[in-house]
Amino acid sequence: MAKIFTLFLLVMLLNVPVFAQIDEIKSASRSNSNLDGISGSGSGLVVDLFFNFMLSGMIETQQQKLAQKEDNPSIVSLDVILQTAVHPTDYYIVNPRVRANWGLFSTDFRLNYLIRDDIDGVQYLRTNDWQILQLNLITKKDVTLRVGGGFMQEAFNDHSAFTEWTVGVQAFPVNSKMGGAFEYRDAEPRKEVSAQALFKLFDFRALHGYFSAGAVYQRYYRSISTWGLQGGLICRLY
Repeated sequence: MAKIFTLFLLVMLLNVPVFAQIDEIKSASRSNSNLDGISGSGSGLVVDLFFNFMLSGMIETQQQKLAQKEDNPSIVSLDVILQTAVHPTDYYIVNPRVRANWGLFSTDFRLNYLIRDDIDGVQYLRTNDWQILQLNLITKKDVTLRVGGGFMQEAFNDHSAFTEWTVGVQAFPVNSKMGGAFEYRDAEPRKEVSAQALFKLFDFRALHGYFSAGAVYQRYYRSISTWGLQGGLICRLY
């Protein structure tokens, strides 16, 4: 099943036209400098959603989540993730990332590098992506579903920042050595979707290691596509 899923992703991605150029993304960023940034209505919506959820029983929900810790110790954990995607001919997408999980809540910070090596040398651009608050709506031993909001900041040109929303799901059947993960990110300058198969490597006391293999697709400014076959290492401490 995993081989069929990987083959399907590869065939689908090979049919996506690749227009990705670092200079094109920088140019598109300058051309769209009038887009609403983090100070726009999106940030107000984040605040409204937060307080509405708090008023509807956030504290009680958190207590219920933490009560699961004995049966599901990973509900309070720290994830350190390093994933790299390779385009067959052109560039790399590198995502060092850390996520802290505490019952109902998570916070997730990553750096997104697009790196290209050509005749002019190594070129790259970076975004800083901080999901300030994620809500772990489902926290079962075999399934986690989270939604969140934060910001994406372009570490180039004017260093513009934009509201970014995410939804992610991870499934890892109990007593299995293999699972899967899916994530979608939505910000005004960039949409992203990724899917990986997860393979357990080791359990050493409080440290647990996994290998990930899959694919990622990003689309900048509605016209510039980047994608790659992705692999990485996930270390979880709980």
